[in-house]
Amino acid sequence: MRTPISLTLLSVLIVVSLQPSEAMAHAKTDVITVDNGDQLTGAIDSMTAGKLSLDTDYAGTIQIKWRDVHQIDSRYLYEVRLEDGERIYGRFSPSEIAGNLIFYSGGRQRTVPTLDVVEIRSIEEQLADQLDFSLSTTFIADPNSLKLQLQTKADYNVKGGRTGFDARFEEIKTKSTDSEGNSIKETTKNSKLTLYREFWRDRGRATGQSYRVLNAIYSSNEALGVDHRGSIGVGVGRYFIQALGHELRMSAGIQGVRETRVSCDEQVAPEEPEGASRLGNSGLVTCNDAELFVNLQWHLYRFSDRDMDISLVGNAYPSLTDTKRVRGDLNLALNWELFDNFFWTITARTEIDTAGTQDNKLLNKSDYSINTGVTWKY
Repeated sequence: MRTPISLTLLSVLIVVSLQPSEAMAHAKTDVITVDNGDQLTGAIDSMTAGKLSLDTDYAGTIQIKWRDVHQIDSRYLYEVRLEDGERIYGRFSPSEIAGNLIFYSGGRQRTVPTLDVVEIRSIEEQLADQLDFSLSTTFIADPNSLKLQLQTKADYNVKGGRTGFDARFEEIKTKSTDSEGNSIKETTKNSKLTLYREFWRDRGRATGQSYRVLNAIYSSNEALGVDHRGSIGVGVGRYFIQALGHELRMSAGIQGVRETRVSCDEQVAPEEPEGASRLGNSGLVTCNDAELFVNLQWHLYRFSDRDMDISLVGNAYPSLTDTKRVRGDLNLALNWELFDNFFWTITARTEIDTAGTQDNKLLNKSDYSINTGVTWKY
């Protein structure tokens, strides 16, 4: 039986991230004026990737292209991240100056060029307003395979930091026939749960590009021979590019890992006999390791005549206690508008582990999945 995720560890991280805020409950009274003079009323959720999310009573959550925003009028508290790395906290006020926003921060008025703003976070008081949650499912079936994927994401925003949660579960059932005509059925499962906390170092320009990070990860992957793996790590990160339309950041640190494997030794185990099980709990031992971690996040987006959004997230985990082992993963998401209302989408994931065949020659060193299609929006 698989060992459950440590609820104690997750509870500690969640409690640490719950910090008091200065804002009141967010009513849907924010007024957004766009370039053509139209006004939209609702509650600003955030501005990321060139789009402002506004929660309305009449149309749900709508996305407004940031380049079309003329002015914002709100009595609530926001964190604004500028292109030079500075983070400022305050409230928006109406402005009649094209291309500029009026922002009250620290008791004084500032004029902020609209295109210098790369991110806006709503700083709320109530948990229901602080938490952004999404859940998606994918089901693919054909005569020889079934695939089910569940994915959920959540962000919890407070002044001075962000907590994020990302979980994915995937099950694939395949059916094939061997050389003797016998039917072969195989089921593989993989899952990953990530909980992270980012702490901004300072509000100023010089250090505003840097942050500290705390993360906890649980994963399992039958194709790679991972029954269950848990890790917790700390590190530092920095934005190298943070412009409206283009961001690049990297974080690195050290983490402790606890997992079940056939052997904790570095040497390669002998090849398993034909017909041996790919993964079973019999004979597994618990291993404790130390690893470095490097996280790279690249985001390129354009919202003009043809929208485009490309996101690439990569992780590498070189082991400090097993010099022959390196593992990592890479996740790609692409959304490109081919022509009006038609979008081409690609999501791809790959995971590698050089120890995949170390304990069992029948296991893999890599696992991947690719989904692509065309979406029509009306």
